[in-house]
Amino acid sequence: MMSFDSKRLDESVSDAIIMLKTPLCGALVDGDKPQFNRGDVIAGKYEVEKILGSGLIGTTYLVRNKKSRKFLSVKVIWPQLVKSDRDRARLKDLFAEAKAIEGASLIKLGSVAETAEATFFTEEYFPSQSLRELIDEYQAESKSFTLQEACQIVMKVLEAAEILHKAGAFHRNLKPENILISTRRTGPGGRNLVRTIKVSDGLLSDLVNPTIFAESYVSRSDAKYLAPEMTGFDDIGSPSTDIYSVGVMLYELLVGQPPRGTYLSPTQLRGDLPDHIDDVVEIALGETPEERYPSARDMIVDIQRSFTDEGTTAPRGPDVKTLAIGVAIGIALLGALGLYFMVREPPTNDLSAAAQDNVIRRQVQARHRVLTEGEIQKMIESHPEMQYIPEGPFVMGRLHQETPKTATSNEPLAEEHELPSFYIDRFEHPNVQKGPDGSAPKPTVKVTWAQSESACKAQGKRLCTEEEWEKACKGPDNFVYAYGDTFDSTLCGDGKDNDYRIGSYENCISGYGVFGMSAGAREWTSTGKGSAGRRVVKGGMKANHQRGSRCAFAMDESGGYSDASLSFRCCLSAESVPRAEGEEAKPTEK
Repeated sequence: MMSFDSKRLDESVSDAIIMLKTPLCGALVDGDKPQFNRGDVIAGKYEVEKILGSGLIGTTYLVRNKKSRKFLSVKVIWPQLVKSDRDRARLKDLFAEAKAIEGASLIKLGSVAETAEATFFTEEYFPSQSLRELIDEYQAESKSFTLQEACQIVMKVLEAAEILHKAGAFHRNLKPENILISTRRTGPGGRNLVRTIKVSDGLLSDLVNPTIFAESYVSRSDAKYLAPEMTGFDDIGSPSTDIYSVGVMLYELLVGQPPRGTYLSPTQLRGDLPDHIDDVVEIALGETPEERYPSARDMIVDIQRSFTDEGTTAPRGPDVKTLAIGVAIGIALLGALGLYFMVREPPTNDLSAAAQDNVIRRQVQARHRVLTEGEIQKMIESHPEMQYIPEGPFVMGRLHQETPKTATSNEPLAEEHELPSFYIDRFEHPNVQKGPDGSAPKPTVKVTWAQSESACKAQGKRLCTEEEWEKACKGPDNFVYAYGDTFDSTLCGDGKDNDYRIGSYENCISGYGVFGMSAGAREWTSTGKGSAGRRVVKGGMKANHQRGSRCAFAMDESGGYSDASLSFRCCLSAESVPRAEGEEAKPTEK
């Protein structure tokens, strides 16, 4: 049994009755009429096609621009929210703030305008259904969301929330009605579901006076998605506020209804779920912010463990083969559903720098072919001790938005590099998690470049190139560090661990499932640098670990040099993996 706070739903019944009489409660109330109807023209240029819906902020219309003939959405703000000059100024400020935060999973905003008849703003029209409509559709057909479906949807919402959080903003009103989903079927017989997901109304809930917002929630069905500390809605929120809302949605997707009171865990209601998903739900729905995941990324990582640790009762250290399958299939599924998503550092003063990074990451992600499950299985069987890195482009070099604190100006700027497919050892040499005595071994160190090359050749492999090493480290999302864009010493250490052992940091894993690339020892590569005999060394600089554990960081050493911090791992060129019979390649959603 798990505890869920429902007391706040019983507050102020009289206020609830009052709010039921206002449009702020959501849908139009009996007797009310929409401000605009089909054929009406808003501001002289937006012809109304139909009403898309009504919510806390206002009514949304599908319109066509009379000049360009393009479809847009227009959200007409409830008049009581913009009665005064101060209210309207607040709208413009919030709109500008929201528009500056961009991401493929956020609805793109257009412009805000005032006319004698209405105050409104435009946004992209995303042909879709809401998550609420999808849930209702499944229930009407007596269908259940699979674990993969539920987690894929939730992880995409978390990635959108992470974009807001990294900009110092919080949604505060995440619920199925604000999650928009476009679904299409691909492959033989339409057996593959491809879902593109976008989150709407980010930041714009701040338009509503906190008192009105809190009172309106008392009687609303979506109050269940509101974190306990937000009952008064005078709190500005935090990442854990949105994480709570996502936790409620995950529970609802898995068991068919939101949690109420003392609720049963998902595995008590469904026998086909791994035990670890109970932990995910319980942490996300913690009573206080401190009990929940500290970030959206933390919750994403823990959700992924539900696929790598299936059947266990608690999180444990990664098993190499299980992780190989889990990570590889996870990459394929996420890519097929358009879940490769750029995660940025908090915006710097130079917005154009972040925009440049956004563009190149998006272009690279869109061009990466995603393997089918059959291809992945063949890859794992070929070299179970290695991780397969698919052919295609990646972003090499420091990002434009990286600051002098972490990257020097003489480091090459981000560029798109194309690489053929290859395999890379999961760990530093000797590439095992356990030694003969059952303990975690230390990486092989105090080796010269020639000794490293010879050791790889003895295994029928070779040293990795600088480009291969960096791509494997950055993962499909092209992160700054193996684990994300923000330095976190709790994930990969602070560089001061003198007793570092292979796999010491179980969460120090790149998006491709390669361990220790932002931790532990420095590593030789086969790439020459400058004068003859010098070779590029990647990772692990201890003097400034925040800088030196970045995937793009590189230095060079003489080939005859060795020390206690210098190790290596091996790579292997890969032929294109033959597809399993009847399978089609799944392109990444653009």
